[in-house]
Amino acid sequence: MPRSDEDLMLAVRGGHESAFGEIVERHQAPLLRFFVRLGADAAQAEDCTQDVFVKLYRAREGYVPRAKFTTYLYRIARNHWIDVVRARRASPAPVSLDAPVEGEGEPSDLASRIPAAGGEDERRDLLEEIERAIARLPEEQRLVFVLGEVQGLPYVEVGEILEIPVGTVKSRMHAAVQRLREILAPRRVR
Repeated sequence: MPRSDEDLMLAVRGGHESAFGEIVERHQAPLLRFFVRLGADAAQAEDCTQDVFVKLYRAREGYVPRAKFTTYLYRIARNHWIDVVRARRASPAPVSLDAPVEGEGEPSDLASRIPAAGGEDERRDLLEEIERAIARLPEEQRLVFVLGEVQGLPYVEVGEILEIPVGTVKSRMHAAVQRLREILAPRRVR
């Protein structure tokens, strides 16, 4: 039976380096998708993911399993993303609208829930349109939506990661869904 993330992190804290490799293997793809959904391109998502794992490793001595490991990990990721956004605002980089939104062709929870009624091309177009719509959400709503709907985390855990009450998570999620409906409404008319 595989060891829990918490047990692996305690092993890392105890000096077992191989346990950290298991953590990276388990959480690398979801973290990459998390950063892509927040607006990073593929290269930036890889850099951010690597930075989060470096921060996680450096924090190993102080790790105490008070909450789920994913809460701990995504809090580090969220804080890192805030730093990235602040740096980006200080010196914005040009963005290509033609850049692919989906990272490395990895399937996401969101992608698996989109029906393939009109064929694979239509499904891919819809997914890309949804990804662009998510990128247009305000940062607070995008974080809640990505953690809750794309990463599939429960609202309680999203609240812990973002350090906000569950009620705030729900209201931001509601606002995000409403905004996405507005953005994607023209598609329904077609």
